[in-house]
Amino acid sequence: MQKVAFILIGGGVLVALGFFLRWFFVTPFISLGFRIAIAVVIVGVLLLLASVSWERYRAVRKKEEDEFKEVKY
Repeated sequence: MQKVAFILIGGGVLVALGFFLRWFFVTPFISLGFRIAIAVVIVGVLLLLASVSWERYRAVRKKEEDEFKEVKY
């Protein structure tokens, strides 16, 4: 039940963030340079998040492989 709640909350946050970003990048009274700077920051944060997620995935996968190697016959 908690997983469903987290999925719904995450989906709502992503939709709200999408509407905000659409408004932010379409609004004409925000300067182009500021919009580009914010886009660069968002891309950087997404790359960091992807990198950390990949490292954690590899660490868990390696840990699972190590558990099988330690089995004695």
